[in-house]
Amino acid sequence: MSRKRPGIITPDEPWDLLLGDAEIALYLLDPEGRIAWMGSAIKGITGHRRDDLVGRHLDELIFSGEGGGSAPQPGKGATRRRHCMLIGADSVPVACILVSLEADDKWTAGVILPARPIDRESREKISKFAMAVEQSPATVVITDRNGSIEYVNRKFTTLTGYTLNEVMGHNPRILKSGRQGPEFYRDLWTTIASGREWRGEFHNLKKNRESYWESASISPIMNDSGEITHYVAVKEDITGKKAAEEALRESEERLRERNEEMEREMQYAKAIISRLLPEEAPVHERLKVDFRFFPLEAIGGDYFSFNALQDGGLGICIGDVVGHGVSAALFLTLLRSMIERLSSSHGPSPAEMIRGLNREIQEADMGVFLTALYGCFDFHGEAVFRFAKGGHPPPVYYPRGSGSPMALWVGGMPLGLMKDAVFEEYRIPIRPGERIFLYTDGIIEARRGPGEMLDVEGLLAIVASTGDMELGESLDMIVAEVGRYRGGSPREDDMVLIGFEVR
Repeated sequence: MSRKRPGIITPDEPWDLLLGDAEIALYLLDPEGRIAWMGSAIKGITGHRRDDLVGRHLDELIFSGEGGGSAPQPGKGATRRRHCMLIGADSVPVACILVSLEADDKWTAGVILPARPIDRESREKISKFAMAVEQSPATVVITDRNGSIEYVNRKFTTLTGYTLNEVMGHNPRILKSGRQGPEFYRDLWTTIASGREWRGEFHNLKKNRESYWESASISPIMNDSGEITHYVAVKEDITGKKAAEEALRESEERLRERNEEMEREMQYAKAIISRLLPEEAPVHERLKVDFRFFPLEAIGGDYFSFNALQDGGLGICIGDVVGHGVSAALFLTLLRSMIERLSSSHGPSPAEMIRGLNREIQEADMGVFLTALYGCFDFHGEAVFRFAKGGHPPPVYYPRGSGSPMALWVGGMPLGLMKDAVFEEYRIPIRPGERIFLYTDGIIEARRGPGEMLDVEGLLAIVASTGDMELGESLDMIVAEVGRYRGGSPREDDMVLIGFEVR
């Protein structure tokens, strides 16, 4: 005789003696709906050992069936019969018939019998299907035609925290977060009730009220008569994907805002540079002066300015900041301030001016450097052009008629690299009709193919071809020839070209 547990009928009771070996499994439920006793035939029907079932609720075994997910409830003297699927010991659904026989204040009696025999091949197919559903990485939910849950797989419980018992008979709306409105769910039900598949995304809440996203496919299941009997939903957890999409969206929004901010800054910087550079050439009784300036779309670093000297001479500064953009514009603003401040004391002395600029750029510690040339025209007696440079392309002297153009080479490293750098001054007399051309490297670095660059020698040949053209015409000719050398390819840098002709 086995030991008796409180509230549990043991095998020595008369029901076990009478029906324990019958082909139908009699069961008794206690007032709380738990199995108090189960006939031994249950093992042949579902694979469960009856001792494993005692103490459990019968509803835990019910997979699906007519009238919801619970055992039939009889009234006094009434009998209820119901076809259903029970979850077998191997998780394989088993077709059964539940008959509730009698109920009183203490016990409910009923029987379980197989609805029909299942052959081995069918059982194996069902087993494979059940295993695939239970082990699926996707959530699977099956409801009846009214939307009451009859089955959820293991992934559903893992994801939501709800067990099958907790959701059995409930509508999936228990997961709703409220983020998606009535129209969303009306469209869903209209689609599946018409026999069509619905695809979409749910924003739901887990049992612990944590939110999550699912991508779902919901399809109707129909019987042989074409009537909808159930709905099956296969859903994938896309919370991580949604979080990544949201992070990407926020990143793109921040990038868009930053780009707009940069564009505004670029516009401001362009406006600043446009005010830094001369709008027209200076008028001088001893000099003809003209220039051409071609900036890139992006903010460049080319700079030039003219300053009148107290003795009637004219100073000119031309330079190229390494780099482009807002930082170049800010540096050019600083450069102009330096030149204006230094020109009062060093304007007539090119070497002193270049040394002063080099020192101040070093002290500014902005991490940039500048190729620059400062020169001045002195008209005490014969005209003289004096200049000093640091890393800048050499001026071109064109005597016209009496000789060929020549480059005036003078040494000097770019400004800002060494505080004590040495800069030499060069002096050349200029007779009336003779010209000086100053330019930035956008002119001589024009390219027409890999390894082919115009260079200073190419510029000298172009200058020689201008002959007796007026100064402005010669500048236009040089610019046009540089463009033809590039073969129509776009410029890669700003271009500044300045011409001086002694009267």
